[in-house]
Amino acid sequence: MSRLTRIEPLLEKLRAIHPAWLAVGGALTVVALAAFAYAPLLGEGMILTGDNLHAWRLSEMGHCIDDGQVPCRWAAELGNGYGLPLFNFYPPLPYYAGDVLHRLGLSYLNTVDALFVIGLVGAGLSMFLLGRSLWGNLGGVVSATAYVYAPYLALDTYFRGALGELWALAIAPAIFWAVFRLVTTGRALYVFPVALFSAFLLLSHSLATLILLPMIAIWAGALLATRGPDAWRPALLGSIAALWGLGLAAFFTLPMLAEGGNIQLENTISFPGRYQAHFTTVSDLFWQRSSDYSALLAANGGPGTPIQIGWFHWALAGLALPAGALLLLSGRRVQALAALLLVGFFAAGVFMSVSVSEGIWDTYDALRFLQFPWRYVGLISLASAALAGTWSALIRDQPAWLQLGLAAGLVALFIAGGQGFFEPFYRCTVEPNRAVPCAGSDVEYFSDGPYAASELGSIRDYLPEAVDVIPQPATETITVTEGAAVVSETQRDSDSLVFDIEASSEARLEASVFDYPGWEVRVDGEAVPHSASEPHGLITFDVPQGEHDIELTLGSTNTARIANWISLASWSAFAIALPASLLWSMRRWRDPGA
Repeated sequence: MSRLTRIEPLLEKLRAIHPAWLAVGGALTVVALAAFAYAPLLGEGMILTGDNLHAWRLSEMGHCIDDGQVPCRWAAELGNGYGLPLFNFYPPLPYYAGDVLHRLGLSYLNTVDALFVIGLVGAGLSMFLLGRSLWGNLGGVVSATAYVYAPYLALDTYFRGALGELWALAIAPAIFWAVFRLVTTGRALYVFPVALFSAFLLLSHSLATLILLPMIAIWAGALLATRGPDAWRPALLGSIAALWGLGLAAFFTLPMLAEGGNIQLENTISFPGRYQAHFTTVSDLFWQRSSDYSALLAANGGPGTPIQIGWFHWALAGLALPAGALLLLSGRRVQALAALLLVGFFAAGVFMSVSVSEGIWDTYDALRFLQFPWRYVGLISLASAALAGTWSALIRDQPAWLQLGLAAGLVALFIAGGQGFFEPFYRCTVEPNRAVPCAGSDVEYFSDGPYAASELGSIRDYLPEAVDVIPQPATETITVTEGAAVVSETQRDSDSLVFDIEASSEARLEASVFDYPGWEVRVDGEAVPHSASEPHGLITFDVPQGEHDIELTLGSTNTARIANWISLASWSAFAIALPASLLWSMRRWRDPGA
């Protein structure tokens, strides 16, 4: 013990460091400790996952921005080359960020790797924010390490390739932190992170948002209850933040919710996405210890899939119950309440993941779109990781060596127990600038090439309602189906198709573009009616005899137009109000009497 007490003076000096520097040091420690989780992403070649279309989506996002289609909604090269309203329904935030990285010089494939690294590191930093506010700096480091090394995050990163879900899980702890700070301090400054992180969650993964938002609402409501008569101020500020967050994300969220009737939405929940086949078991959740995810690929989450919590994760979550009771006895009511809520979220996640909850899934129709009940393991991972730092809060008055020793031991357990999951299951070598990865690969589970498997599996996602039969890839951009005409000078962008035509008689033309609300056809500058061909749903229209300039352009629906203006106003207000609020806060900090 004498050796340990010798370091006490050094630890006391560390305690005297300004809290801001301690927070920075803790954050840098989290980034370093997460290295075992993200290091494989820095290797050569491409990691093959269940979703290998990220590079192509990045390419489509780049084409949108180059063509001035902002916000991006239509991906012209998807859907066998006929286009799909991908970013009208598929959350776009990771791809906007990826487009910036690509323009800074990263290849498409390296950009995808970088986005997964950002997701893992962001998860750690986000959880550090939450854990630090609840349990102190050391508790924050423990919780952050537990979160980064949660097996479910490894599953999303190295096997499912669930980039959007990973980003949503990375953002979620920051929302819990921002709500916690807003409610407990009542400071208006926390309106900004609540609004911003809420918007980021909405723009990252809709299904994770569906799982997390009720928990965030419960978290906010329970914390507000502790404020008694003073709850009105944080409640008002929280309402403003929530509405502001919705406004920031409105350009995507409103059309996504309102225009589902324009696509074949049932395709997203058809086989193999039916939830009845994808419940996990209590045994798998708690006792499974395997990083062999081949069953997930073969059966898309059927029996034997190692969807698991992690031994140390659930063990620490269980030990948080007595820790919470001790926190309550010591007078730290808010921390005790936070621990109780997180235990409740853990239990709710377990319940919703196993078949005993099937009655609830049958009752609430919206849950069908989650497809896989085991998605709730993301919530379980968040709750268990946040709870991992609870004991650090309990011993904050104990000798520094004891606090540091406990934190170091727990961090070592999580890294040793979790880093084995963070390995690519498959990897292939490709040209670094290819947007379409690994075509022609002979990997066993992707016999037609991983791109082909992913593309064929997703071609019906967000398919326009008018398409009954998906046509083969087009050999011509414009087809003359009736009459006689010669097409020339064709130019195609992500949201337009322009060409000249010389028709020797009245002609009917078919464009190699799926019809979808917002597309307009103009002949010599005048709008003309068009229709969807049967059974392929392609844009079809008539032109009179003679020479004509034809232009097909994708405009905005009324809903999208309104949503764009709401988001523009919200972001403009955010850009103005945030600096003003920061300046005001700095002035109050320097001169409390001002």
